[in-house]
Amino acid sequence: MDQIHELKRQGLSIQAISRLTGYDRKTIRKYLVTGSQPRYGPRPKRSSRLEQFTDYLEERLQAGVWNAQLLLRELRSP
Repeated sequence: MDQIHELKRQGLSIQAISRLTGYDRKTIRKYLVTGSQPRYGPRPKRSSRLEQFTDYLEERLQAGVWNAQLLLRELRSP
């Protein structure tokens, strides 16, 4: 990313820097504004709609019920 800042100091436009480096213009602009490369971390785990039924489903699978339609019907019944 120092290369991007150096090219900008030399007077090149964002479009010219984009052509030279292969990065998108919006990425170049973002690096010039923030001053550094963004840091990406692990994404948070998404919750599942079935999370609240995990114990029940595991119990039914241990009992030998593998039919998904039947399990869904059981979950939907009051």
